[in-house]
Amino acid sequence: MPIAEKVIRDAVARYDRERDRYLKLAARVSDICRSSIVEDNAIRAQVTFRTKTVRSFEGKLKRFARRPDKNYVSVDEVFTGVGDFAGVRIATYRPEDERRVTDEIKRLFEGESSTEVLVDKKDKLAVNSYQFYRATHCQVFLREDDLVGNYENLRGTSCEIQVCSMMAHVWNEIEHDIGYKPEGGGPGEAEKGLLEALGHLTRSGDAAISRLLAANAARMQENVGDFVDVHDFVARLRPYFPEADLSVNAGQAFDEVVQQGLNSVVKLKASLGEEALNPAVSAKRIEAFNRYLGTVESGEYALNPASADVLTVAILDKFSEAIFERNPSDRVKGRPARILYIARLYDRFLESLRTSELDAA
Repeated sequence: MPIAEKVIRDAVARYDRERDRYLKLAARVSDICRSSIVEDNAIRAQVTFRTKTVRSFEGKLKRFARRPDKNYVSVDEVFTGVGDFAGVRIATYRPEDERRVTDEIKRLFEGESSTEVLVDKKDKLAVNSYQFYRATHCQVFLREDDLVGNYENLRGTSCEIQVCSMMAHVWNEIEHDIGYKPEGGGPGEAEKGLLEALGHLTRSGDAAISRLLAANAARMQENVGDFVDVHDFVARLRPYFPEADLSVNAGQAFDEVVQQGLNSVVKLKASLGEEALNPAVSAKRIEAFNRYLGTVESGEYALNPASADVLTVAILDKFSEAIFERNPSDRVKGRPARILYIARLYDRFLESLRTSELDAA
């Protein structure tokens, strides 16, 4: 049974009234993805967001009305069934980063009714030779601690996050216009052939970009002087910590390096000592700090010994008090910056070590 015209009209009218709320949601989700996923983990990617226009929503419902599997009988059913009113896209330079981005999305957001985020990985190459659509779709809701102040009215409202490589995004967009919303019966054989050719080019383009970025990282390891950016920072420190993935949590470490005026390898060694770039020393410090966190029931702030935390711990060991005192009310997108919590805990950890030494004496 097709969607009734009245249901379409009422659904469109409701969306027109509520669209500002979806725009606010998309912007907030985009901010979290940009700062806590892309920037914090030194992932090369572009983050964009959008909401459906009223006109495009109406067009979608009219297309649905011609499909037997989209027989919505009420406005509420329409709003339950359509999940992309608010949308965010994370287009990574390298396809290898898509999995990490998805894992971070699952960590930072939640699914419906506080369940795990629903993840739908689509790769149509295995189904149809001229179909190269590839993306991961995540349906997310803001966590309770994000639903504060101006965002309280977003409770129970979902946003679709689409993760794909930049090259895949090119193909996806073109195919979406030509194939998904076809005019006059859909793509013909010539169009299908060209879509297939473009699909092969995007796959080879993914591989070329990955090799290009690897060559760029190798060249940056030879740089001297101040770090140019977080990617330069990661590349130059990688030889000191070959077993760690320094891009993970790199944003936090790089920000503190810059804040303390230690934005070169020479300055790091001069201020923190050679041991700051010693993996064994870093691992020992992180292990001791994480053990302390367990005793004070703050395990959620544990440092990751396989990430850029191997350098963050060296900065904390000397500057934890200064980091917290620098601006104890520092806030990122409405919440206190995580590094401030960690710095305060690390300062208490050092105090506990000093107390233990005095007791032993």
